[in-house]
Amino acid sequence: MGLKFLDIKKIDLENKIENEYFTKILDTSDEWIKSRTGISSRYFAKESVSDMAVELANKLNFDREKIRLVLVASFTSERILPSVAGLINEKLNLNENCLSADINMACTGFVGAMILAERFLRDGECAILIAAEKISSVLDFSDRTTSVLFGDGCAGVVVEKNNKLWVTDEKTYGDEKALSMRKGEFVSMQGKDVYRFAVDKVPKSIEKLFEESGIEKEDIDHVFAHQANIRILDQISSKLDLDIDKFMVNVDKHGNTSAASVPILLAEKKEFLKDGDKVIFSAFGAGLSICSVLMEW
Repeated sequence: MGLKFLDIKKIDLENKIENEYFTKILDTSDEWIKSRTGISSRYFAKESVSDMAVELANKLNFDREKIRLVLVASFTSERILPSVAGLINEKLNLNENCLSADINMACTGFVGAMILAERFLRDGECAILIAAEKISSVLDFSDRTTSVLFGDGCAGVVVEKNNKLWVTDEKTYGDEKALSMRKGEFVSMQGKDVYRFAVDKVPKSIEKLFEESGIEKEDIDHVFAHQANIRILDQISSKLDLDIDKFMVNVDKHGNTSAASVPILLAEKKEFLKDGDKVIFSAFGAGLSICSVLMEW
């Protein structure tokens, strides 16, 4: 069991938003944002979630006959029917024997899609996994506790089922208030609650991976964790006694891009990965939920 990553791509957005943008509309400062989040900038998309996802899908390299699954992770899609994944299936003229679906786990979505793909695919079969978010469309720009945190983005991968190391942990704790949004409303987050949840539960989830795999912490080469806040990453590293240098980071440039966070990070840091590396993926989000994976690259 396991997954091999055959291709990894991201969309390069042009509309870069520096922290100074918020200093003009909110009672905040560049120093305040950086000191509490580690974020210096983020990108806001002009395109829709569907447009970004289709553009990304067209960039990926794959054998159409091997694709058996398309999953798109997003909580900000403008589309209700058909699914963005179904649209991609049509635009790419994929095999009709291909399950295509959107999933909404917010920030947990991409790692959740990895886990679903690994369990669905048979040896040699492939999946397209895409995460696309336009969070700028659901932000309350009068709320400095949330609006400064988020950015837009899109990235995706082509994966193939293999038989390398693959250990997972999936948890849903149940919390409808910590991170929520109803149709027609802005996204709402109880920042302190999410922070406490992340620094408590994420290390426990990753520890479980070590216990089940028998892999030692010092054998881990890289950690690709959800880019929500640099202080959360520091706390996870400290609680695990795992060198922070093993944690890949780009939250300073992109902010929190929800489901797109991990694949964007992967696309930007893929050159650091080599065959045989022991890699951890972990993301947390609405639900409250956590998905973690320990795999051999």
